[in-house]
Parts: sequence; structure tokens; C-alpha cells
Amino acid sequence: MNKDFLHVRGSDFYFGDEKVMLRGYGLGPLLNIEHFMLGLPGTDAQIRSAVTQAYGEEKAKQFWNAYYRAMIAEADFEFLKQLGVNSLRVSFSYRLFEDDQNPYIYHEDGFEEIDRILELCEQYEIFAILDLHAAPGGQNPDWHSDNPLGESLHWEHADFRKRTIALWKHIAAHYASQRWIGAYDLLNEPVLMIADKRVLNQFYLDLIEEIRSVDDDHMIFVEGDFYATRFEMLDPFDDPNVALSFHFYPFFHEETSAKKTQKERVEEELLLNVALDEITERFKRPLWCGETGARFGHSQEERFESMLADVLDIFEERGISWSIWAYKDARSMGSVHPRADSDWMRFSKQASEGWNFWQEFPARFERADEVLKAFDYGIPEMEKHKLAFRLLANNMLIQKERYPGIYEDIPFESLKGYVDSLRFEQCEVWQSVVDLVMKHTGKR
Repeated sequence: MNKDFLHVRGSDFYFGDEKVMLRGYGLGPLLNIEHFMLGLPGTDAQIRSAVTQAYGEEKAKQFWNAYYRAMIAEADFEFLKQLGVNSLRVSFSYRLFEDDQNPYIYHEDGFEEIDRILELCEQYEIFAILDLHAAPGGQNPDWHSDNPLGESLHWEHADFRKRTIALWKHIAAHYASQRWIGAYDLLNEPVLMIADKRVLNQFYLDLIEEIRSVDDDHMIFVEGDFYATRFEMLDPFDDPNVALSFHFYPFFHEETSAKKTQKERVEEELLLNVALDEITERFKRPLWCGETGARFGHSQEERFESMLADVLDIFEERGISWSIWAYKDARSMGSVHPRADSDWMRFSKQASEGWNFWQEFPARFERADEVLKAFDYGIPEMEKHKLAFRLLANNMLIQKERYPGIYEDIPFESLKGYVDSLRFEQCEVWQSVVDLVMKHTGKR
């Protein structure tokens, strides 16, 4: 372990001999597209395929290159530096490097965009935390793992895990000497829809071993089961440079007691759902909340903001590093977002006509209940969970038939021009969340 890199020391993070509290953002939908964050229905692969079908491979490549450079550029880093953040979680899909029809054969141009971001991270002295957000086979049943099936096949078939391990070894070998990579976040929000939970523990052990065969220096984050909230199936790690990452969104949790303050209720939910005290005592490693945040444009937006303020206060009081999801998107959770009247927002409103993620997502369990009414016996909760996500995925597959039609009447140059709405200079800022960040970085 090289102490000139960000590293674990006891229950804290250090860079050299300086103790570090990570305060930052998840970059957002750049190298792994999340439909609700751009206002385009479908998984990452489906969205990209629709653009290719409409305009051809060469123009699709031109479009995505323009999109990448609009979503994150030097002006964004200047702003992040003004906010005082010191870390940026860079999410990517395995498809950036590998084709399912040609496993273990890697596209070297997959490093191009990550390298570009790393150059800016080094220039502005902001740590990049590389996050594998979508793994072969889907490590969870959700859209954000680019999963069109609603099943976590990554855990049912060892070959998918072997591909993930080989990919990380390839990435780690490439970046072994890159000092401004703060850590490798091995797998975003795994969900083991199988009985043998030991599979996750063994996967991490095998993966860490392979990374260490080419890279002894970079810190590694591991996330727990069920969307990075459950850690009981993991054993303490022998590797001294491994830390834990959990996720917590306060607006997803019910208020448990009217007799307590909102902050007390939020902390109660945090302790109950993530078992913070238990995992701190058992693992004796520093913690990083890799994702927390609030919803923009919701009728309860102010309440969500105040809940996020409570969460960040709790993290600071407990010495827990944090990352807000997300820095930029199309007016869903991003602290930076295009104007409501921008070309991108007009386009995404047209593209998502008849589809609303925030309504569809909770409705999946209602649909599952309707299906299960046909049977006169109950099924385990996890099987109901599987069915709910299959129904959500099937709905997405049905919608897929209209994806190419979204672009039928849009000339290519017009589509490419829409991404200018995502440039920092053309965007608006969610000031109340930005103020929260600056409060804790000491910039306000």
C-alpha cells in the first residue's frame, strides 16, 4: 500500500499523512445512462441502441461524444472546486469495455472518457472513485444495472462473476499508477436473489485478490447486499486498504415516530436499515455513503432537502464520508440541471410521453399483487420481489418497440444540438443543496 495514494488508516481515510473526509458527488448518467435522469425510457443499452438504429453507428458515436463533453467539462470542475468537494464518483457500465458476444476482449477506447475525466480530476485535485454501476448479467434487477430482464443473473451464473473479475483486473492494471483515482468501488448496489449469500463474500475475496495482483496501492470499496444496505454476509477483510460503502436515501423511508424530531427519525431509520453501529464495530473500517440525495421538482421538495440536511449532519457528526447522487442530470436529482424551457427538456418530455418512472417504480408491487391473486397460496417475499421486477422489465421491453420512433422526426444535427442544454454554462443550480454541500466543505 502506497501512502501517497488515498488509503485506509484505522477508522479513517488518509492522503499522505493528512486525514481526509470524503465529501462529493456521484457524477450521474454519463457512462451508464439511467432513464429517469435523462428523461429517456429504457436501459442504457436500449437507449444507445435506439440512437444507433435511428442514425447509424458513426452518427451515434458523434452524438455520444458530444453528450459526454456537454455533461462534464472544465467548467463543471471549476464549479465543483468552488463548492469545495474533494471526490467524484464516476459510474460506468461494463459495456464501455466489453461486448457480450465477445467476452474478455476489451475495447481500449473504453478508457478514453475516464482518462479525460481523470485529467480534470488531477488538474483540480479531486479524487475520482471508479464505480462499476452495471456488471455482466446484472448484479441487481434494476434499470441502473442496465438490466432488461428484472433478474440478478450475475449471482446465478459464475461465468458472469468471472468476467467482472477479469474486467476489474484489466482496469486496475491500466490505472495502477494513477494517484488521483481515490478508490475502486467494485460493484454498485448488488442484490442477491439467491439463497446462498456467501457468494457475495467469495466474489469480493476473489476480485480483491485479482486486483492486488496488478495494483497494490488503490483503496477498494465494497458494498453490501440489497442495494448496499446489508453487510451481515460479509466477513472482515484481511486486506488493510478495503473500506465499506453503503447507500441511504432518506426520502425512501417512512417516518417511524411522530414523537421524535425529523433528524431523530432519519437517524433511527439509518441505524435500522444499514446497522451502522454494528458494521462499524465488526469491520473496524471507515465508512463512505456512496449515495444519498433528494428529489428535485417534487411536491415535497423542501422536506426532502431538509431530510438530506439532517443526513449530512448525521454523517459529519459520526465522521462518515459521503457522496450526493447526483451532480448533474435532467432535473431529477441533480444539483446542476438544464433549464425547464431548454431544448433537452422539451425533447425528453416528448420522448417520455406516457411514461413516468416515479409512478411506474412503486407500481411494480401492485402489479405483482394482481398477478398473485390468481393463486390460492402465498409465496416468499423475495419471490414476490423477483416477480415485481420482472413485470417492470417486461413493461420496459414492451415500450422498447417505440424507442426508435422517438427520433423519427428529429434531424441528427438537431438532436446533437440538444445536448448543449446540458453544458454547465446553459444549466441552473439547485441552490439549497449546493448550500448544504458548501456548509460542510467550509466554503460557505
